[in-house]
Amino acid sequence: MLSRVADALFWMSRYLERAEHVARLLDVWFHLELDLSSSGAAPFEMHWTALAAILQHQAPAGTHPQVTMSHRLMFDVDNPASILACLAKARLNARSIRGTINSEVWRELNKLYWKMSDPEFIRRSRESPYEYYQAMECGSALFQGLCDATSTHDEGWQFIQLGKFVERADKTLRILDIQYHLLRDLTNPADVSLSTLHWGAVLKSCNAYEPYQRCHVGRIEPDRVVEFLLMEPEFPRSVRFSLERLTSSLRAIEKSAGSRQLTRADRLLGMMLSELTYRSLDQIMADDLHGFLSGLIDRLSQVSRAVQEQYSLR
Repeated sequence: MLSRVADALFWMSRYLERAEHVARLLDVWFHLELDLSSSGAAPFEMHWTALAAILQHQAPAGTHPQVTMSHRLMFDVDNPASILACLAKARLNARSIRGTINSEVWRELNKLYWKMSDPEFIRRSRESPYEYYQAMECGSALFQGLCDATSTHDEGWQFIQLGKFVERADKTLRILDIQYHLLRDLTNPADVSLSTLHWGAVLKSCNAYEPYQRCHVGRIEPDRVVEFLLMEPEFPRSVRFSLERLTSSLRAIEKSAGSRQLTRADRLLGMMLSELTYRSLDQIMADDLHGFLSGLIDRLSQVSRAVQEQYSLR
């Protein structure tokens, strides 16, 4: 496969996954703000600061930072972290390889872009953003379903998986890293309901609320949330699941290229997976959770760079 095509597939998938994550995070924060207001738990500006940290976006100053940030992260095409900017870059990459992807896949992505950039839809969404978030999340799910159901699971499809799972693992790690240290002081019995609200939002940020409840009936426990999002091998947005899919896709690509040697990306993924598979949560928590998560984020970034260097992606 030409490196230009592989590059476009990788970034098309990664930008679309990023746009979906931004939409879901804004959706969850929007409802968390309503819950906090009704429970009298304001001020809640620090939670918008946490969102900015997760998305590596500078939190705006002013009297209504949440409104300013929401609009910047939704509609501002000059902001590279916004939903519309990420979606535009995903579409641009797809258009550059129009003959490589299936017509159904292209049609859905193109339709999603024009819907999300429609001036009338944007105008309505400034007042009531929920429909905008849902349109992005549903459009991304439909795109991914079409990719899986209508595309040959060949080398090109594997590059789509690489982009998706690199981005997915990165966001799950950042959510855990920022939110655990923000919320770890909510241990007072009087804070149980507030803690449940916040940790429920962490799970919803990763589409994990209902899957978690099926595994752990009862009150939401912070350590269990960390364990589920880090180590659950059967949940498709856990870090372990994402790393296993990255490993599988890399092996499939290397096999099709006739390579039998372990690459730098293979070694990094192997080390990360061994830690998540064989280290207990108690060991991780006893050492330094922040250091552990930061180390995984750094190594995941190295995996991404190693793949791009190996296959001459940008």
